[in-house]
Amino acid sequence: MKALFIINPSSGKQNIEATLQEIMSTLILKQITSSIDVFYTKKKDDAKYRAAELKPGEYDYVVSVGGDGTLNEVSNGLVTSGSNIPLAIISAGTVNDFATYMNLPQSAQEFCSMIKNFQTKKVDIGKVNDEYFINVLAGGLLTDIAYKVPKDKKAVLGKMAYYLEGIKELPKQFSKNMVLKYTSNEFSDTTETMVFLVANSKSVGGFPTAAPLASVSDGYLDVLILKKIEFLTTPDLIVKWLQGSHQNHPSIEYFQTKEIFIEQASTDSEIAIDYDGEILSEGLPVRISIVPEALNILVQRQDPQ
Repeated sequence: MKALFIINPSSGKQNIEATLQEIMSTLILKQITSSIDVFYTKKKDDAKYRAAELKPGEYDYVVSVGGDGTLNEVSNGLVTSGSNIPLAIISAGTVNDFATYMNLPQSAQEFCSMIKNFQTKKVDIGKVNDEYFINVLAGGLLTDIAYKVPKDKKAVLGKMAYYLEGIKELPKQFSKNMVLKYTSNEFSDTTETMVFLVANSKSVGGFPTAAPLASVSDGYLDVLILKKIEFLTTPDLIVKWLQGSHQNHPSIEYFQTKEIFIEQASTDSEIAIDYDGEILSEGLPVRISIVPEALNILVQRQDPQ
């Protein structure tokens, strides 16, 4: 087999060079893979453009090495390419929600075993305007935290850096006013909103059951809308969130849909839209839809349904 590794060298809290060397040498020495090409990203969209150039049969599989943002770019490129080349994932970022949900290998030995077994799973992917997201799109409360945490803090503290920044920002963000209009077959309303999530998998922001009913192979996106609440009422919601039962909270609207249109009714500030750790340049309004079975993902034998 022939493989292409697309590597973001600046991603992650630890240097994974040793792990990559172990993986590549094992794949070659054990004759699991006969040839490996390596592409290092230097700037935004490098991974996307490299994956978009791929032709059917050019490689037997492509490996994304980085965090959620790198995975987003590689996924976007692969879908755009129409090559249908299977995608393997090596997590090197801070959170890695999609890899966590899919129970993907965490060690070099497990990764090489996965490549040798070569079991693939077709997964859905979300589409927002002309871009794609593999895990989640979000807007509102704390969705811009990833861009406020300095890289050196992320490198040292990992996921904890996001939580610390979130605690610092929370009182400020409760004062924001955001009235959004949602239009879908399942739910249409105009509501004052704290945050909305459109999720493909259960795991969002390091929380494994943020979208508790979500599946990457059901042909639906899970939408979670947190309506405006008072700061003092948040402890009850936080407890339910940690228990994975928050979808029944009176302040939350939770439903599944194939397509939704979200626009601003009124707001006192511009709303940043995050999709898989990337900022959507055009912002609201957005049309979001599901693209069923758009990607082939390499998985371990025991993968989630």
